[in-house]
Amino acid sequence: MRRNLICSCNVLFFVLCNSWRSSSSFCPNNCKLKKNPKITKNNLNFDIHNEYTKFKRMRLTTTLFAFVIGLFLSFNSLASHIIGGEIYYDSLGNNQYKITIEIYRDCNSATDFDNPLNYTIFNADGSIFLVRYIAPFSQNILPVVYDDPCVTVPNDICVERAIYIDTVVLPFGTQGYYVSYQRCCWTGAIDNIVDPADNGITLTTFIPGSMLVGVHNQGARFINYPPLVLCSQNTLNFDHAAFDPDGDSLSYELMAPLLGGSLANIVPDPEDPAPYTPVNWNPTFTETVPFGAGSNITINPATGFMTFTPNLIGSYVVGVAVKEWRNGVLINTKIRTFGYRVVACQIEIPIEVDVTGPTQLIEDCGFAGFIVKRTDLSSNLVVQINLSGTATNGIDYPYIDDTLVIPAGVASDTIGISAFLDSLLEGTETVFFNVILPNPCDGSFDTTSISLNIIDYIPMTITAVDSLNVCADFGQGTNIWCNVQNGISPYSYVWGPGAFPNNDTVYVQPGILEPNLNNFQVYVMDQCAKTITSPNIRVYNQCPLVVPNVLTLNNDGTNELLIIKNWEDYDQVSIQIFNRWGNLIYEKDNYLNDWNGTDMTGKALEEGVYFYMATPKSEKYEYDNKEKTLYTLHGFVHLVKP
Repeated sequence: MRRNLICSCNVLFFVLCNSWRSSSSFCPNNCKLKKNPKITKNNLNFDIHNEYTKFKRMRLTTTLFAFVIGLFLSFNSLASHIIGGEIYYDSLGNNQYKITIEIYRDCNSATDFDNPLNYTIFNADGSIFLVRYIAPFSQNILPVVYDDPCVTVPNDICVERAIYIDTVVLPFGTQGYYVSYQRCCWTGAIDNIVDPADNGITLTTFIPGSMLVGVHNQGARFINYPPLVLCSQNTLNFDHAAFDPDGDSLSYELMAPLLGGSLANIVPDPEDPAPYTPVNWNPTFTETVPFGAGSNITINPATGFMTFTPNLIGSYVVGVAVKEWRNGVLINTKIRTFGYRVVACQIEIPIEVDVTGPTQLIEDCGFAGFIVKRTDLSSNLVVQINLSGTATNGIDYPYIDDTLVIPAGVASDTIGISAFLDSLLEGTETVFFNVILPNPCDGSFDTTSISLNIIDYIPMTITAVDSLNVCADFGQGTNIWCNVQNGISPYSYVWGPGAFPNNDTVYVQPGILEPNLNNFQVYVMDQCAKTITSPNIRVYNQCPLVVPNVLTLNNDGTNELLIIKNWEDYDQVSIQIFNRWGNLIYEKDNYLNDWNGTDMTGKALEEGVYFYMATPKSEKYEYDNKEKTLYTLHGFVHLVKP
């Protein structure tokens, strides 16, 4: 309920006291508190009337306005102090409940905890059942616990907790009750929500009625208070579990804190009923990413175990909800809100280990290196090296010593590694390179590791196209190709003889072909500089035989020999000549285009028509494309004499 303060001191304090609900220290001690007075000239006491009259005559409206605004801003700073809290309750029997409200504030704020604190109990329909005013039960400053000896916690981190305890009687109805507390404002240093210094917090919990539970419920409460300081880029684990006196099942999740109160209503009295509005997040922040992009926070939904890896330095508010389940039915959800400070801390391991070169070594193929880097160059750095994994030091790769010394002023050192070729198919083997460094903060040992795989080298195999036939005279060229397996691709190809592109398939131009057999090869190299050469790829330039059908035997030196065209494309051409009666009159196995119309004794044959058979002999002669067999050319030749 709003109160108006009437101070018999001066009009300015009168105006301010009417405008704000304040602590008693705000007005002079001789102020009198009245409830909802009607402010008129007639009911003001004499002193106030005189002050009011003087005020009207001063006509210093502008100065007074500026002064009031200054006090307003000062009051705003006094209101900013909240960083979190929670509410829980216990059943005491006979419809009595012990209500516990825990509130966390920034000790650096001038605003103390409310005394008294008001909170509101609502019926399930949102109507007010009870408004209570209670004094703090206890107050204590929470210790800043951080067990990293290399971290110096900033001395401005201070969080104070106040516990308020009250006992109320709540009839055990069907619907249940909401218990809510609202207060403005958040501490202004919070970085992940919008306008924290202008907005406040809502803490609330639900007491279920007989529709959900058969007996009076007791609320879950969190066991441990969260860490006050987190190290940027370091991972911290925290047990955020709650305890439920009834043994109800509990589940956990990240949830947005709730808004409540504002600069216009710093201490809502009574509080507003549910539903409540969640905080407005600044860009890149959400309830599940409360530390911003690049940071990590997880919570185990069954145990409440949390892992923090914040990335950004600053102050952040986080909400964790615990849900109570009884016989599979959700009977209550409440949020604990808490503010975390993230500071820059020394990294745990001031060295970095990386791999130079390939992250996967092939036996007898290339080199890699384990590089150890550091940022502090002031002194010699001595680290221990432990090598583990399925690959064996000194057997699968050259022996690596177990100690590395990096001299002062040197930022890094590299240990080279290659893999031996053992011709065994062992599959993928792994080398774990572990660098062990004493921790100067606590005497422990920090280890950083990296791994490298070693794989078998399987030699290349090559297959190439079989022998081919073309006829260059017809303008025929041909593609020749090879297929390489194993080794390490990509491959490079060198074809010869002749100039060809670096490819697994090349085209042989007809103009470079010699008669008959042409042999080509390809030389292949893989990424490990291993090579293989193909067998000869045979390209036969063999055009069809062409036999003339007339010889003019007139001793003029023209057309007097049976010239078989393209005979040089074959290893050998045999010829047989028959007369009209089928008698063999001439035969030669290695015909050299020298038959001049004689029989095998050299006697000139008579003018007339003769039958010939010409048979080429070669490894590759397949112009009879249907049968793929050696082809015999036959026909008639006319001998003409003068």
